[in-house]
Amino acid sequence: MSFYLQDGFFSGVPSLLLSAGKQYLFSPGEGGRLLLREGTGSVWQEPRTLPVSQNEFAAVLDKDHLPHLVLNAQGDFYHLKDPGRGMKETPAPFYREKNKQCLRFLMAAGRQGDLHLIYLAVDNTAKRWWLLHHRYTGCTWEEPQVVDFGPGGRDNHSALAIDDRDCLHLLYRINSAGQAGLYYRQFDTEKAIWSKADPISTSPGTAFPSLATDRDRNLHLLWSTAIGEEYYIHYRFRGGPGWKSRGWTPETAISPAMAEPPFPFFSYHSGELIAAWLIDSTQYRYRFSGDQWDRIAEQRYEKTQLLRCSSFSLEGAPLNYWLAVESSKPEEGNLQTALLPAVDYDDLEGDFSKLHRYSGRIIGRIEELSTDKEQLEAEVRSKRREMLLFSRQSDQQMRLLRESLKGKETELQKMQQDLAQIIDNLKKKIEQGRQTREAERKRFQSAQQEHNLRFRRLENTLQEKEKTIARLEAREREQLALIEQFHQKNRAPSGTGTGKSGFKKLWELLFPHR
Repeated sequence: MSFYLQDGFFSGVPSLLLSAGKQYLFSPGEGGRLLLREGTGSVWQEPRTLPVSQNEFAAVLDKDHLPHLVLNAQGDFYHLKDPGRGMKETPAPFYREKNKQCLRFLMAAGRQGDLHLIYLAVDNTAKRWWLLHHRYTGCTWEEPQVVDFGPGGRDNHSALAIDDRDCLHLLYRINSAGQAGLYYRQFDTEKAIWSKADPISTSPGTAFPSLATDRDRNLHLLWSTAIGEEYYIHYRFRGGPGWKSRGWTPETAISPAMAEPPFPFFSYHSGELIAAWLIDSTQYRYRFSGDQWDRIAEQRYEKTQLLRCSSFSLEGAPLNYWLAVESSKPEEGNLQTALLPAVDYDDLEGDFSKLHRYSGRIIGRIEELSTDKEQLEAEVRSKRREMLLFSRQSDQQMRLLRESLKGKETELQKMQQDLAQIIDNLKKKIEQGRQTREAERKRFQSAQQEHNLRFRRLENTLQEKEKTIARLEAREREQLALIEQFHQKNRAPSGTGTGKSGFKKLWELLFPHR
């Protein structure tokens, strides 16, 4: 039986965290204790025993490349932040679950500082299961959220990935009351809700789901399917930024028929996405290039060890994947691979078979490097042609720009001349207007002065007329008084002679100049 088919395989898988120049390896030890081994570059320290025993654990790197470890010990959930700092005391549990068996821990970390824990909770008495989600927001753990549930046992598996937008993707297998199936869900980090279950495969023989996201935000799904007595690797894809509207590609078998169940998984090599599966101690690999999968050299191991890995892409996006390595003593965390490059010469002793195995691996690596070199050379030639074409196009565009610039400069000079002429005309018109206003003002002042002079003359004439009228009125009063006197004298008796002389006197009084 292959090692990944054994009961308890997922609980004993070590976790490897890879950051810039720093590595952390968590692996189960004796008595349920967890061993931590730290490495810097190619130098690894001796393993240290952490202070908390565990039944299940998961580890991940946060946005600051610091390790986080979550483990379950008899129903108590513990969170160890940066356990490599020499932690000696057991921290307080952040959650307790005493009535259910919690297993198959998965963790992912987002760019905003959130941590996500997915695990399966099983009630063996009631024969029911729950798929639960814990979220850590940087300061506290939220209460678990139910992703899915149903009747059945513990033979359900999940795969978790997070992309550069902090979008959480979950692929999980359920087996409820004999009805098996594979489903996909997405977690909305802003609304804190899970999407509806999207059925991926309804085949009852599905097992070992795996998923990954690439730099173009494509979603890739892998799983194993049993059809009769044969086994196949199936694949589905949803690609590009518009994947919500495009939907999944049809379910496709990408492997030949196999007599034993394979273990499919996604990995990364030199920043490229790798789809692989294990059959016993042989790893078959395909590299995702452009929009297709290209087969690359397979790898053979004397004793295979699978690791859960957490690292970052060249663009800084979080990566969660599996890694197959050679391991002779996994119980001591001593994985004899390039990850722990120390070579034990005492074990060689001229062992030709081991030398042959390592030389075959080196030859396979050389073939890969040769293929990579050819691809790089082809890309360089393509880039050179693109640069030459771009240079020619740039020269032509520069000439057109210079000609356009000359025309624009001529047009600008003409516009400046027209503007200067317009300004001169405006100045002349303003000066003419000022002179006209000044002449009008002087003419108005002269007319005003003449009017004032005539007005004063009329006033003087009017005053003289008023004085003349006043003298005439005074003269009239005097004459009226004389007439009155004349009447009085005329009423008095007198002789004939005297009467004629009186009239004469009256005439003289009235008209003294006649």
